[in-house]
Amino acid sequence: MKELTVRDLNVLNVSSKGPMISLYLSKDEAILDQKSMLERWKELLNKAEYFLLKDYTRSYVDQFMKKLWDVDYIGKLETLDRGFIIFHSEEGFDNEPGFIRVQSSINDLVVVADSFHIKPLIRIKNNVRGFFIVTMSSRAINVLIENSGHLIKLDSYRNEPGIDGTNKKDSRGFFLNASQELNKLFTAYRLPIILAGVKDHIEHMKGLVNQSMLMEESIVGNVEKMKAVELRERVYEILNPYYDQQELGAIKELEVAMSRDQAVTYLEDIAISAVLGKITKLFVVENRYVWGSINKHTGELFIAPRQMNAHDDDVLDDLCQLVLSKGGEVVVVKEINNFKGHYAVAIVTDRGHLYQTDFDSELMREPLVM
Repeated sequence: MKELTVRDLNVLNVSSKGPMISLYLSKDEAILDQKSMLERWKELLNKAEYFLLKDYTRSYVDQFMKKLWDVDYIGKLETLDRGFIIFHSEEGFDNEPGFIRVQSSINDLVVVADSFHIKPLIRIKNNVRGFFIVTMSSRAINVLIENSGHLIKLDSYRNEPGIDGTNKKDSRGFFLNASQELNKLFTAYRLPIILAGVKDHIEHMKGLVNQSMLMEESIVGNVEKMKAVELRERVYEILNPYYDQQELGAIKELEVAMSRDQAVTYLEDIAISAVLGKITKLFVVENRYVWGSINKHTGELFIAPRQMNAHDDDVLDDLCQLVLSKGGEVVVVKEINNFKGHYAVAIVTDRGHLYQTDFDSELMREPLVM
């Protein structure tokens, strides 16, 4: 079993000579009231086998699924994890299934297809890029950065007597010196910054840290007595509304594009635009699925009434991967309200290609997407 990071989707945008399984298991408390995680995990594995048996022999399926049945993934979850995602193929990741713990909400899901299903992961990656926590006391200022669900101390500034035995700096002088170094550090990143400490220290530091990513809300309390789990939990309470606002900002951009006739809403048109590299930003709804496949050379769609076998994928997920491979952006949203009934909407560079009667000449000039 190899733990992966949510920050690099490139390792998941790969092909395989055999089936590729994506399993999402939630630790949502509302679901846990109905069935245990172990029960739901077994249901996901049984469902994966059901689709595999449509195209492969029982002996192959048993061998292929063995590593998923044998490993205790649930035991790897930590306190604040909201679930995990498993990616499994014949080649695997160093010949092992890939494993990602997530601190954002997900829904139970299994997809057996010719590529990994990454749509929910795109939303998580776009929202949860990491964050800084600055913990402050009169004795020390620590900078922690979130990395793959863990808090790592990046730097520490201590208010200690000098070598010559001179006294410690007063808190204002200590904070002023530390803030100069903090500003240098934060300028190199575009991550949210949360201050933590007593109220006086927070208000003073807010006047010294000149950063647009500094969160207005802070964590008030004695940080020397707070555990890392409590810090992370309180940070997420601050950041979740911030991430929701980021999503609303993206929706505003889409509304402007639609008013200027720069958006495409029909799946057939979106697929053609994706293959031609005409999409600058694709918006898709996370918990909606269109089963089938896309011809990645022509953009032709093949739609199925449901997931039928080990090759049908969510077409919306395939579109995400196509757009990313062409250098476009993808925004995955939770709700469908702003899409006027559509499951996907794309902002395009132009619409001229949609009015041509013959796409072959332009498609042939484009490099093939493998």
